[in-house]
Amino acid sequence: MQFLNLAREAEISPVLARLLINRGITDAENARAFLYSSAGDLYSPWLMCGMCKAVKRIQAALKSGEKITVYGDYDADGITAATILVEALQTLGGEVNYYLPSRFDEGYGLHGEPLKRFKEEGVGLVITVDCGINALAEIIFATEIGLDLIITDHHQQLVELPKTVTVVNPLQDACSYPFKELSGAGIAFKLACALFEEHKLPFPESLLDLAALGTAADVVPLVDENRILVAAGLAVLRRLERVGFKALASAVSLEQSRIDSRALSFTLAPMINAAGRMGEADPAARLLLEKEPLEAQKLAAHLHRLNQQRRSIEQEILKESAAAASELLERSDQAVITLASDRWHHGVIGIVASRLVEKFGRPVALIALENGEGRGSARSVPGFDITAALAAQADMLIKFGGHEQAAGFRLKRESVNALREGINRYAYQNELFCKLKPRLDLEAELSTEEINLELAAALEQFEPFGQDNPEPLFGSRQWEVSGWRLVGADKRHLKLDVKKGSKKFSPVFFSGVIFEPALEKGRRVDLAFRLKKGYFKGEKTLDLLLKAFRYSDNFRSENMELIDSRNSTDREGRLKQLLSSAQGEGVTTAIFCTTRKRAEKLRNLITNNRQSQVITGGDLNSPAPYPVEAERLIIYDLPIREEQVRSLIGDNGASNSLKIHLLFGGEDLELNRRMLDASLPSAGHLETIWEALCAGISVFDFKDLPGSKNSLFPYEPLTRFWEKAELIFSECGLLQKGQPKASADCVGLKLPELFTLSPTFLESRHLREASEMFQQFFLTGSLEELAAALIIPAHGDAGHSN
Repeated sequence: MQFLNLAREAEISPVLARLLINRGITDAENARAFLYSSAGDLYSPWLMCGMCKAVKRIQAALKSGEKITVYGDYDADGITAATILVEALQTLGGEVNYYLPSRFDEGYGLHGEPLKRFKEEGVGLVITVDCGINALAEIIFATEIGLDLIITDHHQQLVELPKTVTVVNPLQDACSYPFKELSGAGIAFKLACALFEEHKLPFPESLLDLAALGTAADVVPLVDENRILVAAGLAVLRRLERVGFKALASAVSLEQSRIDSRALSFTLAPMINAAGRMGEADPAARLLLEKEPLEAQKLAAHLHRLNQQRRSIEQEILKESAAAASELLERSDQAVITLASDRWHHGVIGIVASRLVEKFGRPVALIALENGEGRGSARSVPGFDITAALAAQADMLIKFGGHEQAAGFRLKRESVNALREGINRYAYQNELFCKLKPRLDLEAELSTEEINLELAAALEQFEPFGQDNPEPLFGSRQWEVSGWRLVGADKRHLKLDVKKGSKKFSPVFFSGVIFEPALEKGRRVDLAFRLKKGYFKGEKTLDLLLKAFRYSDNFRSENMELIDSRNSTDREGRLKQLLSSAQGEGVTTAIFCTTRKRAEKLRNLITNNRQSQVITGGDLNSPAPYPVEAERLIIYDLPIREEQVRSLIGDNGASNSLKIHLLFGGEDLELNRRMLDASLPSAGHLETIWEALCAGISVFDFKDLPGSKNSLFPYEPLTRFWEKAELIFSECGLLQKGQPKASADCVGLKLPELFTLSPTFLESRHLREASEMFQQFFLTGSLEELAAALIIPAHGDAGHSN
């Protein structure tokens, strides 16, 4: 197999080889490049179209002392991109300042008013970062007022720009740069690298922490050069040499050793983003450029407070928009969820849109309305270019921009409905619905032995995680639920105790409180989880972070559910669990068993449980049990014939809701075989009886034979057994006037062939074969097969999914 070959050639585990193949890496050389890349593997910045021209213009500004302004954006990518260039140009002796537009007063991108002000203040060169590629009117305006522009941007170019403007963007048609998915901070870092090379200065390693944060915070694929930037930047960031990052980490009690890609994306980046989302972005840029620890601490504390406010507002909007989305989808199945409200803070709707994409599995566009306009943020699913979808609606938008997975836009209030219709029409035309089936993409299915601390440690080589390099999600089947509890200060997180053989784990399901009511002890579940290396009291631990679980032991039909506990190692213990659960829920329960002896034992278990009853009638001669009227049926013993099950179920499949637990096991086959032997004489039994008759013709009368049965069989056949045997012998002509023929006539008889002349024997053989076949089927058949055979109609919802 391919992954085994890769594992051998690259000298890695088979699991890691599977993960690499999932990422399109199929040979040892590329595997090593992925696992062991460094900053030395970055591409030359000079390969990027426009780089030479940009460096030449900046060099001229530096030599002449010309004022330079770096024009950024108010999100983490734009802020870090701006600080990268400001710090680089300051190192080179430039007279440089920065400008970050207000999300609230100006909105995204280049604006004419600040450009005019720059010119009046004597600025000769403006370098944009993370914006400007589609600001045609503003670029023309800058040219008209004599202000030079260098556009560095990573967004898609949707308009044709004047040939005179310098553009640094790997997405340009003429650009041969090997990697096209850099963030705004990534491109700013490449420009800094080129400038440092031009000045024969060392590689600007100290700027990698900023490049890492900007790249991780933006919705760009964390592969190739982005992955190198973040990995190398994390190494710099962990040293906390930058005063601003040290203050941020202190503000949230983030340990230096625990700074990883997750902390970068979900702890540090949101605080940088909070400035622009909740007010002005300037405090975040000041923090990143700050050299004084006390001032940095004040700024970090301010950003931390803003982020807490942002979280509170975000939760309110998420709750409201999720309800609105559910209502919208009930009315009409929308490929792209498009919602608008006057109550929403447009600084956080982008985050909420991302949450809704996760929840509903389809692109989302949220619009914050204010006065006559709306400001929107859109997030997408893999394979659907949300910016292209907006471009198709350009005639109804005031402004828009972005990339495949994220975009921002402005429109008039009255255009909201038209946008919703247009963007969904575009999605239909591009067959987006084919890509909207909710599913979990598991990287690999792990055996119990593969779930270990060594694998969790090895996964760190795959960091940083992000788009196109997701944190691996694993699956593992058939774990028994042994318990659970709610944890966390607000008891919202679910800690599940599971076991399989000798292995036991307690995975945590964050915000999993909603699934607690569906849990049942003793049930088997399939798990989807992530592996992490954790620490407890200074010791390394293996942490399982549960993403989803589903029952793997059930099958649902329209009004019935089969739950599989066959071959349980503790059948009686499982029964006690079910009875306790049913009693606690006030659920009526019927327990089916095959023998009266077993029935007495089970009745002792339910002495104080008036909502439970025991039903017996297991042998072939007993009448079929009456239909249960209980809500839960526990088939404790393996039924001996199909009619017993059909009778138990009755009309429940068509009317009432019935939950059926299967508790029997393979050991029941022997008990059922003895019951069959006690009722139905087989050819072997008949031969044994005939030999006894022939050996003692002068002693035994056939009617006396039951009295000596213990000498023939190790069990006590029922009276009906002997009656059938006599009838079979009579039908075969082996009895004459109720007596055996002479012993001489017994010699040489081919009894099995003679028995087939007996209708009674054929009927008994058919009953035995049908019973044995049914038992094997009921014991080993899949739940779907059992439902199809016994509970019709059945539906294919195999398993409870969460």
